[in-house]
Amino acid sequence: MTRQLQDLAKRAAARFGIPSAWSVLEGNWPVLDAAGNPALDITAVVVTPAGDDDANDGLLAFLVIEVESLFRIDGVTLRLTDEGRLALSFPSRTSRRGTKHSLVRPRDQAARTAIERAIFAALGIREEAQR
Repeated sequence: MTRQLQDLAKRAAARFGIPSAWSVLEGNWPVLDAAGNPALDITAVVVTPAGDDDANDGLLAFLVIEVESLFRIDGVTLRLTDEGRLALSFPSRTSRRGTKHSLVRPRDQAARTAIERAIFAALGIREEAQR
């Protein structure tokens, strides 16, 4: 079963065009608001491909996202969901009681979709996440 998941993750990475080596992508990828206007810009994405062992959880890559050349969001992951679509997971911490707390996250589903579109454009992913 583990080998099947690893093969699936490798095929997904090839299918979506995810970089296969560590890379820094610099540019200007707008995150659009609901009206289609630029709300902010992603100015760099650092991509570290996940190892074979991480494929068990659908993990394809670790990302550092630079916003407006002002700050970086580290700990974002690119994952393949059980439904076969790409999604971003944002960093969180777990308290001693086991409660998860987001460190940073999109405000709502529309914001998540807009951010994913900009990141996928930065990564050169040929297919958009299915919604």
